[in-house]
Amino acid sequence: MRTMANVLWNILIFTAWLGITASAFSQNDKVQKLEQEIKSQAKKIQSQEGTIQGIVDSINRLHPTGSCSILKQKRPSTLSGVYKIYLRGLTSSVKVHCDMSSKNGVGVTEIGQDSESRTRVNGYEAPGSYNRTIKYDLPMEQIVAIIQQSQWCEQFIKYECYHSKMWIYSQPYSWWVSRKGAKMNYWGGAAVGSEKCACGMTNSCAGGERRCNCDKNDFRLREDSGYLRDKDTLPVTELRFGETGSSSEYGYHTLGKLRCWG
Repeated sequence: MRTMANVLWNILIFTAWLGITASAFSQNDKVQKLEQEIKSQAKKIQSQEGTIQGIVDSINRLHPTGSCSILKQKRPSTLSGVYKIYLRGLTSSVKVHCDMSSKNGVGVTEIGQDSESRTRVNGYEAPGSYNRTIKYDLPMEQIVAIIQQSQWCEQFIKYECYHSKMWIYSQPYSWWVSRKGAKMNYWGGAAVGSEKCACGMTNSCAGGERRCNCDKNDFRLREDSGYLRDKDTLPVTELRFGETGSSSEYGYHTLGKLRCWG
């Protein structure tokens, strides 16, 4: 009897195990099918997102957000940061930094370059013999498109000088070059074509000099600086300096980002 009971007990245990195993296999199949369904839905969502983005890109090309100012108008709560804008006449979008707080929060498009840090000039005596070519974060074609779609643009420029003139009589020793390759003999804060610095416009240059503070040419670090605002010539593509040939003559140049708005 015990042997028969044991056999029956083992049969019952085996039958139960088969049931549990079958149930486990069934659950595993359900899990696998669910995972496959999730993956299938994820692919559909990605496809739909791609379609939606394509529609958005098409709309933006028809009604381009061509500047940070336009972006700010469309979305007043937009914060400063990097955004994608679409420029008229160009097929691809452009990533730029938008300053959404300055200029009364109008939305300023900023384009950086490789000469924003203070850089020493020494050992260059001949006029314009020091040459710094400016490399911007965007191609010039895109920069020009941004300038043309903006009402205003500006770029800060500064030269600090120690016993180093910018002009000697009627000869310029320092200048900047426009995007069209033209030699520009006026400095930041002065009128276009004036052949002066900002102080020369108000007759307030050091020592009564008519053009620039640096033309005082004394053993003191002086400065000529200001904003360039002529859209037809911006941005600055080269900085040229001279009159720093001796050890007692030197200078420092600083060039700001190109900033456009409106």
